[in-house]
Amino acid sequence: MRKKSLKHVQLEILNRRTVLSARDRKDLLRYQLGYTGELQFDGIVEALGVPIVHLKDYRFRLDAAADDRKTAAGPSEVQIDNIIIAGDQLYTFEIKNYQYDIEYTADRSWRFVGGKEIVNPLNQVDNHRNVLAEMMREFNMHFNMTNNIVFIHPEQTIYSLPNHQNIYVRTNMMKRLKYVLQPNQYDYPRFIEMLDSRRVVKSAYDADANVTFEELAGGVFCPDCEHVPLQRVHRGKFMCKSCSHDYTTVEVLKQLVEELRTLNSSWQLSSSKLAEYSGHTCSSATIRRYRQKNLIDY
Repeated sequence: MRKKSLKHVQLEILNRRTVLSARDRKDLLRYQLGYTGELQFDGIVEALGVPIVHLKDYRFRLDAAADDRKTAAGPSEVQIDNIIIAGDQLYTFEIKNYQYDIEYTADRSWRFVGGKEIVNPLNQVDNHRNVLAEMMREFNMHFNMTNNIVFIHPEQTIYSLPNHQNIYVRTNMMKRLKYVLQPNQYDYPRFIEMLDSRRVVKSAYDADANVTFEELAGGVFCPDCEHVPLQRVHRGKFMCKSCSHDYTTVEVLKQLVEELRTLNSSWQLSSSKLAEYSGHTCSSATIRRYRQKNLIDY
């Protein structure tokens, strides 16, 4: 199950309840594009129907010894979008859903079309290789490993791109995936246990949102649609007119609690605060009653 990052979810909530800055809007678009690209890749892999091991969104700490800086710079982490074992070989796939065209160069920085340099996307691929190779040495495991980057946006052009074995683009992705994603002959529970033992569940960069409760607009919104308020159908039921999804009052209240905890895990919640956050769509008496029945918790 692919999950959105904490920052992504926070920005989606704030986009419904505050006015985002230009920088925050840019970050939200970047997270949305990245998540969409990852889901597209998942769908393509699943559609092939091959029995493989597919692990998603694994975050690890980088070995401090690999950092050549002389002063402390805080924890370094690397996230691997996709770890796949297929044909008893190990693959990683970093997904990029860029909307813009770029120019590939082998011996210097990549560039936007127009001249501005960008960070070489293959740097992440190197980090994937290094962190997994170090773990396999520590656990005395042996795998043939290939680390790849996938430019998944169908309208993107990468100029001067050679037939690079570790770079997938939309036009060659299906053909190449069909070639490498072959059934496994063995199971790999020990390898998965190794990854889980080193997995960072909560990133050091996860933090509460920089917003006060008073800045948040009240109301109840569809969690899957932007800026779409839920309409009350009757006492215990709401509906989104955009996606036609129905929500019970309990589901709506659970969503409100989850949103506030996502924005700031230290906030003390109460029935009156939840009622205010709902735009008084739900009364504090109703919220207390559901809590007394153990239907919601805050």
